[in-house]
Amino acid sequence: MALPLMRIYIPGSAGGGWDQTGRALGAAIQAAGLAQKVEYENKGGKGGTIGLADFVERFSSDPAALLVGGMVMVGAIAASRPKITLAQVTPLARLTSDYMVLVSGATSKIRDLKDLADEMKRDLSSVVFTGGSAGGVDHMLAAMMARQLRLDVSKLKYEPNPGGKEAVAMITSGKATVAISGYSEFKGDIEAKVLTPLAVSSRRKLYGIPSLSEGGIQTDLANWRGVFAAGKISEEQQANLRRIITRATETPQWRQTVADKNWNVATLIGKDFADSLTIEQAMAEAIAMILKLKA
Repeated sequence: MALPLMRIYIPGSAGGGWDQTGRALGAAIQAAGLAQKVEYENKGGKGGTIGLADFVERFSSDPAALLVGGMVMVGAIAASRPKITLAQVTPLARLTSDYMVLVSGATSKIRDLKDLADEMKRDLSSVVFTGGSAGGVDHMLAAMMARQLRLDVSKLKYEPNPGGKEAVAMITSGKATVAISGYSEFKGDIEAKVLTPLAVSSRRKLYGIPSLSEGGIQTDLANWRGVFAAGKISEEQQANLRRIITRATETPQWRQTVADKNWNVATLIGKDFADSLTIEQAMAEAIAMILKLKA
């Protein structure tokens, strides 16, 4: 039986990766007849931790509420250690993964990864990185690159943004040197030649873009996105939401969106996702400590 109303809470700005994921999932849920109506709410900031706290406060017992999240939120929690964490919600499903792309502006003197590495070595503080939240996966990647180049990570300049659109604006206005985000967020501007792709965070070339490792910086990192349920609902209600998510991701509509957005299918449901999340959290805390990341 279809739910009369499903709420999808997106702790990021409109148009960003979480927003794209949440709205695509909601559309698939409706297309499959699993909910009569889907309502969306956006509240970005601090790697999703502001939205996470708001979701926990308002919807902790709602059996028809979903929270979108991902590696960015895990990283932000590791860096900032907020009072409300993912311990207060229920992991439902990991849905997709997306490798990050590093881009410069069309008129930038940095045209490829070698140019970027050379400039970082010359003066790390002269390179302004921008991307998602402080301590998030984009920030982590920039810091991991600096560490691989044996540079003083404390001199890394990183300007956080609530979404990919704002990061692009910083690049085109000259306020940032390099932007980092998921390929899906930069795809249109890369194709329009507004942005120049420098490298991708996968182990091998992807989307026609060379990888960091192929360019001599032995670093790779993937950003995953998934959904969580309220923390105080019953096991039966959790099972119902897992069933809805599973059926939605089997629809032609969802599969088409995944293909159109160049997302990688990375589905893990229930306990499998929860177990994976435990490992990701430990890794994020270790990286945040080693790189001295602070949100």
